[in-house]
Amino acid sequence: MNRPFLHKPFVLLALAGSLATAQAANVDITMVPNSNGQLDIKLRPSANFDGLVSSLVFTVRWDAGTEAHLGAIQQADPAITYLPVSRSGGEQDAGGERYQIFVGFGMTPMQWIPTNWVAGQEYTVATIAVTGTAEFSLVNDNWTSLNNADYYLALGGLDETGEIYGGTTTGILAGEAADGGVSVVPNPTDKASVITLELKQAQDLNLELLNAAGQVVWKESKAAAFGTVRIPLDLSTLDKGVYLLRIHRKGDTITQRVVKR
Repeated sequence: MNRPFLHKPFVLLALAGSLATAQAANVDITMVPNSNGQLDIKLRPSANFDGLVSSLVFTVRWDAGTEAHLGAIQQADPAITYLPVSRSGGEQDAGGERYQIFVGFGMTPMQWIPTNWVAGQEYTVATIAVTGTAEFSLVNDNWTSLNNADYYLALGGLDETGEIYGGTTTGILAGEAADGGVSVVPNPTDKASVITLELKQAQDLNLELLNAAGQVVWKESKAAAFGTVRIPLDLSTLDKGVYLLRIHRKGDTITQRVVKR
């Protein structure tokens, strides 16, 4: 795939020697809600790396019919040093969906900080604030392809783009009403998943899973749930397809799609 200059920032030849210990490898990306209802962007390398993270592109999508928007980008050390992340333009609406492109350009090799990535570990490179509540997804779709906004990552100037993993098909709920959000991982799945909620106040939960015909095929209740709540969801006996998870709490309902493959 041809990439414009946006995806290939100029890399100083003087840095070449600093990349000698880097073991280039594919880097996967995911997005999860944190306990404050924000979105954490995490990278997962498949090999150890301490060189230059040249560039990063990813796009977040959500329903344009909601009043949700993405706010400030927060980064902590060392990520803010080796890979500063910013927006590329503003939010854009298309086909009932809303998109925000993000880019990162690194000019400082990790070993200069010093820091490094370890194979298989997740590293939070950015946290994105959320206003309102919506179902957000990291996506590669027709719109991102046409706008050159598919997920892309380069190490030392070389394309090492991996996969988007996690809840990329169903998205993740984040925002004020979600009290830190809800995640279902893995999703899609062929066997079992775990529903995780972050609750700031004790509250009763009633969960139900509905099939495409609207029939309840699973349900669970939790009284006075608080903090990090994890609830196993066994899909092994269910048919393949898309299900709707409903979580009733404090007078409102959180919904999320769950895919059995």
